[in-house]
Amino acid sequence: MPRTEDNLVHIETPEAVWLTFQVAGPGARMGAYFLDLLFRIAILYFLNWALSIIVMGLGGTAGWPMGVLLLAFFILEWGYSTFFETFNNGRTPGKRIVGLRVIKVGGYPVGFYDAFMRNLLRAADGMPLLLFGMFLPTYGVSLLVMLMNPKMQRIGDLIAGTMVVREKKARLRANPGFVDLVQPIPRSQLRSGYRPSERLLDLIELLHQKKSSLLPGRREEIALVLAAPLAERLGYDGKDEAEKNAPIDFLYRVYKTFQPQDPSTQGQETTHNPIVEPEDPGSDSQ
Repeated sequence: MPRTEDNLVHIETPEAVWLTFQVAGPGARMGAYFLDLLFRIAILYFLNWALSIIVMGLGGTAGWPMGVLLLAFFILEWGYSTFFETFNNGRTPGKRIVGLRVIKVGGYPVGFYDAFMRNLLRAADGMPLLLFGMFLPTYGVSLLVMLMNPKMQRIGDLIAGTMVVREKKARLRANPGFVDLVQPIPRSQLRSGYRPSERLLDLIELLHQKKSSLLPGRREEIALVLAAPLAERLGYDGKDEAEKNAPIDFLYRVYKTFQPQDPSTQGQETTHNPIVEPEDPGSDSQ
């Protein structure tokens, strides 16, 4: 079950690893919203300019350009955010610039239904509000609901089971030093087409980085809960070895196998899922 602490949300994955996300506040989300609003206005302005040229080229006036503009406005108003959040990993252009992402409350990427529902209810979120004699303008209801729950969810988020988090910027290295001497897994030993996510590769690298601060038994335990289902999904021929004998070595081999090997990616800054620590929120470190 997710647990919250200040502006952090702790989530336990099916692999029994705790992940931490930083929840985005109203200020950052409002900034992303206004950027997206500017993008939508720019699209409508360009479309209006293009339609004007077309009408002039036809040598007359017609009423259909206004119909096209109204249709475009409707599509942008209700489909812009849904489209980008579905096909751009939870990020509209505005969210990408500000460094935000929409995810499920369980830590998973959003799908079409999730994005559609949270944006369909934006009309309810956008209602003004009269509270204690004070008039809160547009999105007053949204602001009030966000301040009343620890995950800063508006009405659309509560219905869709989503939340908006800050992204963590990380620097990927094409060949991290800890796998220099590791042999990749031959593709002939992998019977499925499954490819580990960036989030899982991040966990493997983080597990190596924390080896000096984790007790050996704890490190082996975390490696085992990651390696066993991973070997199953990969269809790895040496599944028993990965699960019982050398789970950490197996994870390193997976990391080496699926990391980018193109030298041109050396030092490239890449956006990852906003994972902070694979640890138990109930521990003393919290």
